[in-house]
Amino acid sequence: MSKIYGISNLVVYLASACYPLTEEQIQQFIDEKDIPHLRPTQSLYVFNSDHIDWWIQTKMLDHR
Repeated sequence: MSKIYGISNLVVYLASACYPLTEEQIQQFIDEKDIPHLRPTQSLYVFNSDHIDWWIQTKMLDHR
């Protein structure tokens, strides 16, 4: 289990997983509480890569 720190790093991770999103799209998912994340401080988002992988799979299944 690894951590992804910050939205910009999540953009890179998602692109490498063939699920590209923009920072704006990710922020919308965060606002809608639709993407698993932690926010330990006001300016820092932390994403668990295992949880993000699961989230990608559920999103891909939803779009079938």
